[in-house]
Formats: sequence, C-alpha cells, structure tokens
Amino acid sequence: MVEFESAPNRSIGHRSGSFLGLSAVALIAGACTYGVDGGSGPGSGGAAGPGPGVGNQSGGSIGTGGPSGSGGSSGKGTSNPGAGTSGSGTPSGTGGTTSPGSGGSVGNPIHTDPPPVGGELSNCATPGQRLIRRLNSTQFRNTLVAIFNDANVPTTDIFSDPFTMRFHVDADAPVVRDLDAGLIMDYAETIAAWAVTNNKLGALSSACQQLNDQNCRKQFIKDVGLKIGREPVSDTRVAVYDKLFTDNTDVVKTFNDFATDVLTAMFESPSFIYRRELGTSDAGAYKLTAYEVASELSYFLTDGPPDQPLMDAAKNGQLANAAGIDAQASRLLATPEATKTLAQFVDGWLEIDGMRTKTKDPNVFMLTPDLRSAMIEETERTFKDAFDNGKDVGQLLTTKQTFVNQALGQFYGLAVPAGGTDFPSVDLSGTTRAPGILGQAAYLAQHAQPENSSPIQRGRSIRERLLCASIPEVPKNLNTTLAPPGSFATNRERFQQHDKDPVCAGCHQAFDPVGFAFENFDAFGRYRSEEKDAQGMSHPIDASGTLSAMPEGDIPLNGPQSLIDYLSTSDQVRACLVRYWSYYAHGRDNWPDKKCNDDAVRRESGQNNNSLKSVLMGILHAQTFTRRVQEL
Repeated sequence: MVEFESAPNRSIGHRSGSFLGLSAVALIAGACTYGVDGGSGPGSGGAAGPGPGVGNQSGGSIGTGGPSGSGGSSGKGTSNPGAGTSGSGTPSGTGGTTSPGSGGSVGNPIHTDPPPVGGELSNCATPGQRLIRRLNSTQFRNTLVAIFNDANVPTTDIFSDPFTMRFHVDADAPVVRDLDAGLIMDYAETIAAWAVTNNKLGALSSACQQLNDQNCRKQFIKDVGLKIGREPVSDTRVAVYDKLFTDNTDVVKTFNDFATDVLTAMFESPSFIYRRELGTSDAGAYKLTAYEVASELSYFLTDGPPDQPLMDAAKNGQLANAAGIDAQASRLLATPEATKTLAQFVDGWLEIDGMRTKTKDPNVFMLTPDLRSAMIEETERTFKDAFDNGKDVGQLLTTKQTFVNQALGQFYGLAVPAGGTDFPSVDLSGTTRAPGILGQAAYLAQHAQPENSSPIQRGRSIRERLLCASIPEVPKNLNTTLAPPGSFATNRERFQQHDKDPVCAGCHQAFDPVGFAFENFDAFGRYRSEEKDAQGMSHPIDASGTLSAMPEGDIPLNGPQSLIDYLSTSDQVRACLVRYWSYYAHGRDNWPDKKCNDDAVRRESGQNNNSLKSVLMGILHAQTFTRRVQEL
C-alpha cells in the first residue's frame, strides 16, 4: 500500500476544542504541481507531504513523528511550507516511524498541442504515468454524500475547478494552495461537528463507542478511514490516529470528542481530497492497487466514490483482470449516476453545456430556461440511446430518431405523441430537421450568435471537437469585431468579409466554409429557407461550403446532410472521439506514448463495430487503466 499522507500534528493545537489533523494538504498540493515522490514522510522537524525526499521547511507545523519513511527515489517534486501555524522545523524530518516510500515522481507535463489523432494504429503498449488527482467539486460533493448516505451534509465552495478542453476533470491543474488548505481545515471541522451532532457515527462504523477501549477506537478508525480514504488504513496510520486520544486525554473526554478529532483529521487529509493512481512496483512499471482501480473506475463512470459492491470486489481480488473490471463496469453503467456522467461527457464534448446561460436575443425569440434544458436533454438522451443500443459515432450523427418533449416538439414543429414518457422518441424522416446530434438545437444554438447563426463557431467546433484539428489562437491586438447585423443582405455575406482580410483568411478558410453548411438553421436552431435583410427583403439561404484539407481532398458541401454524411464515415472522427473520451477518463490530453493508449482503444473498438460502448470499454482495457510508468 502506498503511504500517502502526513500525520495529525499535535503542534497545531486545538481549534474549537478539537485537534486539527494533517496540515500538509497545501504542501502536498505544491508537490503535486511538479511531481510527487513516494518516499518522504513527516518527522519531528515538520509535517511533510510527498516531496523530493525532504521534510517541511520552517514555517510549517511541527510534527510528532509520521508514518512514512524517507525511501523512494527523488523526483521532480518540491517542498512548500505547510498550511499550519508557525514552527521551526528543520529542513529534514528526523523522527517518526518509517516505512519504505513508493519511490519515483509523478510529474505534471505542460499542456501542449495534442498529438495527432487517427492514422495507422501503433503496435506499442506503453501505459501512462502515475498520477495524484484532486477531486473536482462535483466529485468532492458526491463523495461526502456517499460517505454519510445523506444529501444534507454541509456544502462548500472551496474548490474552483479549471475548465480544460470543456471539462472539469484535468489531472494537473487543480491543486490545493495555502488559502484553500485553510478553508479545507475549517470545512473539515464543520463536517465533523455536523456528523457528531446529527448522530452519523453509526452510519460510519459499527464499532463500539467506548473511549477507553483501544479496540473500539482502532476499529472506528479503520471503518471510517476506509470510507473516507477509499482504501484500508494501515496499522501504522491507525496508531497515529489513535494518538489523538492517548496524547490528549486532558481534552478528549468522550468518544464523541475523539470521533470529532478523527473525522476532522481525515476530512482534511490528502487521502480524502486526492485520488491516487500510483500503484506498486511491478516488472519495471507500476501496477495500480485494487482500491486504486476501484476509485478510478467509479469516478470515471459515476463521478463518485466506489460503492460497497465495488469496494468488496477490490477487497476480494476481483479487479485483477478485465473480466472482473467489466462486471463492475456493467453494473455501474446501469445506475442513474452513470447516465448523468455520460450526459456530462457529451455536454462537454459538443460544448453544449453552456446552453443554459448562452446569451440569446429575446427580441428574436424568447428562449426560456425550460426550453434550453429540453434542448440539452434531447442530445443527452440521443447519446445514451446510441450507447445502449450498440451504435457508433457515425450512427449518432446520422440517426433520424430523436427525443423531444411537447415544448421542444412545438419549437421544432414536430408532432409529439401525447402521454407516455416525457421525452418520447420521434422520427424525423420527411421533416426539415437535419439528422443526428449536429442537427439538434442544443448544438446549433450553442454555436451561434445571440441574434443569428455563426459559421465561425459551427465550423470551428467541427474542426476541433469532431476532427481534433489544432486551431491557432487569435492574434493579439487583432480587431475581431464583425460588421453589425443588417450591414449585408445575408449573414453569409457578413462573414465572407473574412476572405478579404489576409490576416483572417488563413484560419477562417478552414472553418467558415464548413459552418456555412448549417446556414439553414438560425441562432436558435430553427430551420429557415430564407432570411430577410434590414429592408425586409427575403434572400434564399446559400448553404454551400467546403471541408478542406481532408485525406480525400476538399469535400464539397451543400447543407448539413452532406457534411454529416462525410463525418459519419470518417476514421478521423472516430479517433477524435477516443481522444476526448480518453481525456475525460484520465485527465490528461498529452503524455509520452499517449498514442499507444488511444490506439489500443481504437483497435478494440474497431473489433466491436466501433460502438460507443466499445470505446468506453476499450479505455478500461487499455494498459493505462491498470498500469503506469514512472515519468522520465
């Protein structure tokens, strides 16, 4: 087992009558910014988190001896001051019970341009690197609710999650800084007090609650630590937590006092706040422990911690092979939480998550919150239906089946069956609606201006989200203001001005002609065959365009159907989906040999008709899901 955290620190003293634990949260976060060594631990000179083989610098809280030793090879980590009160610790901790470190660093590479997607499949099998990942805000909240089985657990806004690639899952960016560490300590005290006051201890542990019985105390620590840290607590750590009583009998007078201190320490512990994907040394690599695999699987599929059946599977060695992982994945995928997580993926992949707050001109059409939500739900249901029924991304793009409620059906001008489900299946055959997810209002309205369509936004999204092209940033100081609406007879003419500016033309020629294929759909995703100019004169829509520089050459377009027909058979689209889903799983878009991982997923998916589900299962079966390497 990887020993990961520093001990509760006696030197911090009491706050609100209870001990604070683990002052090293910020220090560990600082180490995670650059890399995490498996070796160092706290000594009497300071509470140390994973770092480059040294203890805390002066100014950190003074420890009383910690559980993890000084083993492990030095990596790229660095030590930062702890978040505790002042102390005069020496640069290296000297005391403490030691145990071997796990060795090696887990680095955080700078995000660069993504590796190319598609092309010939490589035959390598190098897994990704070891990681420590902070829970994002949703995972943090879901984990607390699961621990107590109570949605009334106090809420907090401690974390601000970075928005990377349109997801809140980045493995490298979110770390805990000094101010956050202080807030975490306060919040840990709040949760602990709430749990004790509301008689939640019985839900955490069935252990006897006799303060002077060491066996009762230790069983409580083990039970609670397993729930909060998502893996068994070592005997060394149990002994350290037990010192919260034995070293403080003058203050800790009741079992509730003891429980409050233990809960406070555990909820501010890195073992709660961070997900560990470190593994143990195995044949030149690192094999993730069963509990690490359980957490990885659960947070990927449900955005929450492992449930009891998954923890039991980890305990009983049932996650040691693909069959065991598949059995748990199938069970989890049938839960409402997994449905929600799949929806979050498609929302981020297509960038439709912003539709709830997207600015729209109410003078053109009043887009209500309920209608916005219905638009998003249509796409989420379409994706889930394709996932459940063995469809591939091509069928997701070309399906003539959709799911709409009465309000959205009326918006589209569709006849929606009354009664039955809230979002019945509707056949689009013979209507003016474009097929698949790209023809749905969530996509079309999200990638549009407040008052009219946007060939830029729609074309760029096709290039970036479906074809994984790398679009350069807009040059600084470039005037990107368009001519005001009504300046030209048609919206198309307004955007064609880019072609006349050599600074703009280079990039816009790659995506504006793609976006023109969607011109039959206005700012809200409503179909139109013509548009009116400022004088009220009607002009027919021109939806011709070009998808340039594809492997087959330039693809002529005339309306969305022609674009969708091409994309639905494109291997590059299938590879691009793997890239985004792989990032959603691992929180990294670029690491050495990432192509090995993605190509393994593509290969397995290709052997299973490229179904959406086979992409997800391919991610679970690729080596990176259960094995890691040390970063060079």
